[in-house]
Amino acid sequence: MTDETPSDPPPPAGEALPLARYARVATRNPDLAREQIGRIFCPHGLILTGSDAGSLFEARHHSAAFGGLTINFVSYGTRVEIDPGCLDRFFLLQIPLEGSALVRNGPHEILADPGRATLLSPAFPTRMVWQTGCAKLIVQVPRGLLEEHVVRVLDRIPRPFDFDPAIDLTRPRGAAILSQARLLRHLVESRGRSGPGADTVERELASAFVTLLVGHMLERSGGGAALAPSQRVSVAPAHVRRAEEYIRAHLDSALSLPHLAEKAGSSMRSLQDGFRQFRASTISDYILAQRLDRWRALILASDTEAKVGDLALGVGLNHLGRAAAAYRDRFGEAPSQTLRQRRR
Repeated sequence: MTDETPSDPPPPAGEALPLARYARVATRNPDLAREQIGRIFCPHGLILTGSDAGSLFEARHHSAAFGGLTINFVSYGTRVEIDPGCLDRFFLLQIPLEGSALVRNGPHEILADPGRATLLSPAFPTRMVWQTGCAKLIVQVPRGLLEEHVVRVLDRIPRPFDFDPAIDLTRPRGAAILSQARLLRHLVESRGRSGPGADTVERELASAFVTLLVGHMLERSGGGAALAPSQRVSVAPAHVRRAEEYIRAHLDSALSLPHLAEKAGSSMRSLQDGFRQFRASTISDYILAQRLDRWRALILASDTEAKVGDLALGVGLNHLGRAAAAYRDRFGEAPSQTLRQRRR
């Protein structure tokens, strides 16, 4: 969504900015930037600092969904202070492409630059100061998705734990994270030349990327805090994971409990109990949440002629009235509002 007032910056000339096809925000108005970027990420404070900040300010946010993740490019042009508080619903990997930023996440303070990224935990308040010229590639990871990967790695349900958010991009794990983030960006920018099965490939690549991030969290968890006594998973919930994978791949289909149990290789009762124990959710609530998240991602990635009703039908939301009410409950706005912001 871009703001089209006369004071807004023109499209960049020459070499395109990262993810330029997926421009959502382009404005010199700080209030509009705060509102529009807040709709994509979360509500936050945005303060311009410096005597010439007003003349240099130029907010740009490009954003595209990828395999359950969201790949973003963000820049402000000038020095800004950003206060989102606790991110709550997602983890945020921020890789500076240019410039630097002072990042505070809970008890940690990091000077991030092109050699040092940050992985922000939603459990702690975040505050940042982006210096003039700072531009970042940002990967937004839903909290539930990342925590699901933690359970898979540990074979247990861990207690919340602290970890050092700083990622040294020159060391092996950090270099792997940087390489994979660049690959995801490249694949997003190259869309349109993909063949059959592209959605499955995106999900697999996104899953592998999240596993890398989990490795960093466990490695930098302050002496193994993640392995503190926790609820042990007595039987690895492979049937739950198989059902989740099938659900995410078939959101446009009718998803009945008997059919899901068959695909998961379990009884209906075992599958229901598995979702309650390991996901604190009923199967129907999980399916609805996945459909709503996919619907929002489609709206944000749609062209200006898209209709929210058609996009809803494409993810199995066949009763538009109930779907719209559920969307508002989950995201705090109507789907039509999301689309209007996309068109600006």
